[in-house]
Amino acid sequence: MERFTIRKNDYLSEHTLVYYHQPYLHYQEPGNPDFLNVLKNLINDEGQRRIDAARQEVYDIVHKDLPAIMEERQLDEAVIVVVPRSKVFTRPSQLGFRLTIQDCVRMLRANGYPNMIDGTECIKRHTETKTTHLRKFLRGYFNNGPEPYKGITKATCHINADMVRDKVVILIDDIYTPKVNVDEDCAQALLDAGAKRVILYVIGYTQHNN
Repeated sequence: MERFTIRKNDYLSEHTLVYYHQPYLHYQEPGNPDFLNVLKNLINDEGQRRIDAARQEVYDIVHKDLPAIMEERQLDEAVIVVVPRSKVFTRPSQLGFRLTIQDCVRMLRANGYPNMIDGTECIKRHTETKTTHLRKFLRGYFNNGPEPYKGITKATCHINADMVRDKVVILIDDIYTPKVNVDEDCAQALLDAGAKRVILYVIGYTQHNN
């Protein structure tokens, strides 16, 4: 696991620490975490066996990394929040990433980390936005909604402010891509909701866009 800092910008009012597990290279490139693409399951065509295997990959990574972040930052308590998907998906087969984080947090809470608060449903999308990582037409997928803009998280999601007020938040996403500003805007929405501090944790870091 590595870390870097996002500098404050038009979307984010303060410098924000980011932890990432591994680089995200290109889909199907050797060593790339393609299991993250499986869990996106955009047109709901992935088989259950592949979804289960991808969920296990994420679970094993997060189960190791979250305690390491808590210990390195010497956090007495943290709320674990997940960046919402761009679409209002309701099928469990398309919510595999969030559900895996939720399962992992619950298991960690029951096994030595009761100071991890399950905030995986803190942010709930009510209005669809454009899927930013999709660069070409995908048959059967209607990529509607606006591109990222400042304040898009608050405009398109319900946020449970009571869950994060005066708390340190570990905000989790599958992939961080510089200059897209989705994660930055989400972190700012949590700060505006009263979070004391937000640490971003992602599985993959898209470095080829730098």
